[in-house]
Amino acid sequence: MIDVLPRESASTWLDLVETTPSLVFDPDICRRQWDDLSNALPGVILYYAVKSNPYPGVLQTIANEGGHFDVASAAEIKMLEHEGIHASQMIHTHPVKTDAEIEKAVAAGVTTFVVDNVDELWKLIPYRHSIRVMLRLSFIAPDAPIDLSRKFGAPQQDAMSILDVANDSGIRVDGLCFHVGSQAATSNTHADALSVCLDLCEQIKDAGLPEILRIDIGGGFPAHYIGESPDIHAFCGPIRNVLKRVPENLEILAEPGRVISAPSMALVCRVVGRAKRRDGWWFYLDDGVYGAQSGRLFDGMQYRMSVFTSSDELSPCVFAGPTCDSIDELGRYPEIPILNMNDVIVFHEMGAYTLASATQFNGIAPPTVVTRALPELRRGYGYSE
Repeated sequence: MIDVLPRESASTWLDLVETTPSLVFDPDICRRQWDDLSNALPGVILYYAVKSNPYPGVLQTIANEGGHFDVASAAEIKMLEHEGIHASQMIHTHPVKTDAEIEKAVAAGVTTFVVDNVDELWKLIPYRHSIRVMLRLSFIAPDAPIDLSRKFGAPQQDAMSILDVANDSGIRVDGLCFHVGSQAATSNTHADALSVCLDLCEQIKDAGLPEILRIDIGGGFPAHYIGESPDIHAFCGPIRNVLKRVPENLEILAEPGRVISAPSMALVCRVVGRAKRRDGWWFYLDDGVYGAQSGRLFDGMQYRMSVFTSSDELSPCVFAGPTCDSIDELGRYPEIPILNMNDVIVFHEMGAYTLASATQFNGIAPPTVVTRALPELRRGYGYSE
């Protein structure tokens, strides 16, 4: 979706940044998202997925809210330590780790790790007296466009045998976890998976294995890209229904990433080149898929756009990024105004998996980041893709 607004109103955004491209980070929005999800999942301990956006302002905002953190590497642990966040507030959820990675994480003070197969258990034996382990199971949400259970997660039918091996090896597995996929349309699979895990807790107890003390329901909570903004309280309704079954001695964790970070940033760009070609006008922007917009390639994401221009002549167009690679294309539209040089484009919901995966391809630096209050989103007349 593209909203077209008068060129002069771009000053609302340009006044926030020194140069383009720039990401504008609003800590109040980050804080609001954290609070909204906390209220939607009462009693659930939230661990922010650092991988979605490791910007120091994001990490500090969440730390100030008393949040915890989900890490997947020693580098992410160091990022948090640099912000004064202690390892006791972290869990290491990468199911497959190198020996060196485990050693560094344990040395930093991380005590919770995740496995999804027997070979990963062997790596943890040297640390078995000082760590706790969660077993990741595979549950796939059919309404989640980004599948996170194809690469990771033990089949449910293998859970008891893996737990048997862990017990025989002296490894303390006291948790179950899963991730149904990212940007899910509903939380039905979260709820179903949590229910299965609660039943499995009883089977584990009956088998005489160590008691399960926590279940991590992962992430997948949606951000608003194209379409109506999701009501996170309504989205979490099915999960809350299952939470009523949770016994008092069982902790429930979650790993939100995208839902927290995405709305907290917007990307301000300019048109730096244009050309009329066989398939319409091409508009080249100063950021693209090798910068903050890699989610278009990796996740198939489409971002809401505000276009600020004085032009009213319409044409088919293609938006492209600044690199010399032809894959650096941002979208084709059947009819929008013919933009002028230095016209301003603002992309919204740009906080998740954008800055985190930006590159230096062609020697072009990723967008800078400034901390400012994001302007209220104005709607002009629009075009759909």
